[in-house]
Amino acid sequence: MEEKHGVEDHLPSTGKNGVGNGYTTSNEFPNESDELSPLLDSRRHIKSYKSRWYVLMVFSYSALLHTVIWNTFGPIAQSAKAVFGWSDANVGMMTNWANIVYMISMFPMAWLMDVKGLRVSMLLCSGLMVFLSGIRCITSEPVPATWLMNIAAIVNGVAGTLPFAGPALLSATWFPPKQRATATAVSTIFTYLGLSVSFIIGPLLVPQPEEQPLNMTVILSINSSDEMNSTAFNLTPAANISEVRGGIMRLMYTECAACVLLLLLVVVYFPAKPPSPPSLTASMARTSYLKGLKGLFTQKRFLIILVAYSVPTGVFGVFGAFLDLVLNGVGISQYQAGWMGFYATVGGCIAALLMSRIADLFQRHMKLMLLVLFVFATTATLWFVLTRLSFISFSIVSLYLSFIMMGIFINSSVPLFYEMGCEASYPISEGTTTGVLTLANNLTGVLFLSVLQIPNIGVDWMNWAMLGSAAIAAPLLLLFKENYARTDIDTHKVVVPESEQGASHGSIQT
Repeated sequence: MEEKHGVEDHLPSTGKNGVGNGYTTSNEFPNESDELSPLLDSRRHIKSYKSRWYVLMVFSYSALLHTVIWNTFGPIAQSAKAVFGWSDANVGMMTNWANIVYMISMFPMAWLMDVKGLRVSMLLCSGLMVFLSGIRCITSEPVPATWLMNIAAIVNGVAGTLPFAGPALLSATWFPPKQRATATAVSTIFTYLGLSVSFIIGPLLVPQPEEQPLNMTVILSINSSDEMNSTAFNLTPAANISEVRGGIMRLMYTECAACVLLLLLVVVYFPAKPPSPPSLTASMARTSYLKGLKGLFTQKRFLIILVAYSVPTGVFGVFGAFLDLVLNGVGISQYQAGWMGFYATVGGCIAALLMSRIADLFQRHMKLMLLVLFVFATTATLWFVLTRLSFISFSIVSLYLSFIMMGIFINSSVPLFYEMGCEASYPISEGTTTGVLTLANNLTGVLFLSVLQIPNIGVDWMNWAMLGSAAIAAPLLLLFKENYARTDIDTHKVVVPESEQGASHGSIQT
């Protein structure tokens, strides 16, 4: 039987000091300098601070940098193979390491976010980003550089937990209900803007080599006519290996400097939370970490959101990162593939911001918005696949348009999924909820990239996998029953007794 969920089902149970529905209360006046002090007591008023925009800017910058580093080598795959002697599998692992490590590091980092707060988590993640980007600057010699690049990719999996899993937590901590989805969208789209930046900055700083390295097994499988066809459309200036090596090191130095700037911004000002909460639910205690984690995997409604979100977005994330490989042999250079990825990601970011603002203004309609997005996403993906595999008349314009539409419709769904997942799982912490969502997203990416390790597998399968992943979301969303427990409390659809409005948002119990 389908679970029945009323708002009261999502409220914390009555505790020793609780009243009514059992929200924990506190009579102590919070010390604003103490990051672990309660956000609100009965004498405080709900309030929004202008500093929330600075906090959002710094957090979004960290999300952008993480993705730039994560996708460093995808847009310059041919250059990296020429300089370091890598295969497609090696390039794939540079991305896959972060996804693999994320699945392990997410659990302790979700605990850190919930218990120690955003400042401690941001200091750790930004410090790790300085370290990993720094070790990549040490050498460009193939053997030691390959080891260092792999180590950096592993560390990036840990550093990326907060910018990837934290958007909903930051918006719930700092922003009022009518701005929550928008704030989540802003920090989320910077993750995807990072993908766009990587598509541009990589090919811009790193020239494409004159030819494919002949010692790679994947190159031996490429038809010579395909190579000639690809070269004919190559718009990137040819360069010798020495120039390509220098370009890669310039890219490493640039990314390292950007990470140092991030650490400085966090050290200067990045509080764990505002002195007073921006909403009523922000002042209320959340379910304990372990209990909440268990609850996520036993709640059918959340599991539907989990699969509907993670499969299409996880596959599209790595599909777009390796667009250069997907389009190899059809007359598209890595330079052109980079611009395709850029336009698709920027379009998705703009659409995500627009959809989230609409969701804030017209609350409780996220399911309908997601259904519409994935009907169009499936149509655009079908168009791309049929064009790429020449089932319909091949056209570079068609490839551009269909891929950009895929980016718009799939990427714009991400912040809506985050917010709807948090609504479905409330009162489980937003950090834990989004962490599990992004864990599933990374697992999907790992499984997708792992197929590249199969010898002579090629890349045509990627197109069909992308189509299937886009098509699965809409049927799952039709099975999902909406419930907006958190929003109902914040907008007084559910009346919380005045004595409960002083509930404490102290550190989450474990």
